[in-house]
Amino acid sequence: MKTLRNLAAGLLLLTGTLHLVSLLFGKFETTSIITLIFGIAYLIIGFLLFRNGRGILWFGAIVPLVGLLLAVLGMVMNPSLLGAIFIGIDIVIVACCFILIFRK
Repeated sequence: MKTLRNLAAGLLLLTGTLHLVSLLFGKFETTSIITLIFGIAYLIIGFLLFRNGRGILWFGAIVPLVGLLLAVLGMVMNPSLLGAIFIGIDIVIVACCFILIFRK
């Protein structure tokens, strides 16, 4: 189960970095603030997932789940490869965290 936790943490760090880097290459829009907030939140949660504790797993599942829903809405309005990558990564993160939360 440590592997799942490390996978989720690593993916959160990756997607958090991608969120912040994507701001450097795009024009500033109202969605840029949301992207910035999620990028910072993903980095913080990613670092905290490397520590043991069950409470952070809930944040590791819920925050990316909200990000996943927003990314799906964004893909409906403006499809992009980066949006699809964010969706795929978020699905894996949410699945890993929920598996770890509800394991026996």
